[in-house]
Amino acid sequence: MTQQNFPLCEEAVSILKKKDKKLAWLMERVGPLSHTDLKDDFLFFIEQVIGQMLSIRVADVMTGRLAALCRGEITASTICSLSIDELKKIGISLRKAECIRQIAFMVENGSLNFGKLKELSDAEIIKSLTAIKGIGNWTAKMYLYKIDRPDVLPYEDATFLAAYKWLYRTRNVKPEAVRQRCRKWSPYSSIAAMYLYAAFDRKLIATEPPKLKEL
Repeated sequence: MTQQNFPLCEEAVSILKKKDKKLAWLMERVGPLSHTDLKDDFLFFIEQVIGQMLSIRVADVMTGRLAALCRGEITASTICSLSIDELKKIGISLRKAECIRQIAFMVENGSLNFGKLKELSDAEIIKSLTAIKGIGNWTAKMYLYKIDRPDVLPYEDATFLAAYKWLYRTRNVKPEAVRQRCRKWSPYSSIAAMYLYAAFDRKLIATEPPKLKEL
């Protein structure tokens, strides 16, 4: 997840601290966070597709190559002008190249309209996006987070789960187990998740987690 530039809702943080002692400990350890993402929605999806199963460093290199191929600006129209072979020549796999072009053509023909998409519920957005071949639940949830939906629980994400296992001293990261434990975060799951991402980014998960009993 990306970290943004406006302060998180103090009321939401306060409520989460009351609901979850371990999360409260983490919030105190991390301190205030802020969150904003001004990146273009189309570019967001292109970067997400390119980055699937790749390290951040490699994904950045691939995105840079694509930007150069698009003459400096990755847009739906520039992607539509490229062939699958041209995309493959810069190292993008066939599956990803097909997905990238499909997203671009959908934007160009209006079948994917980000303005209208944002008017839908979380569940409707996930359903619409995962209907696109190559877009799974994880990417759809990252988009929900990007557009500031407050109750996103990214239990499909490896980084989130690494911090989750550390904070709650557990190896059980089955979806139902995570949903059950994190149910008390609702309707502010996105904010709680941000603190777990921060724990990972700041390498807190290499330290001793709190020995606190959960509520």
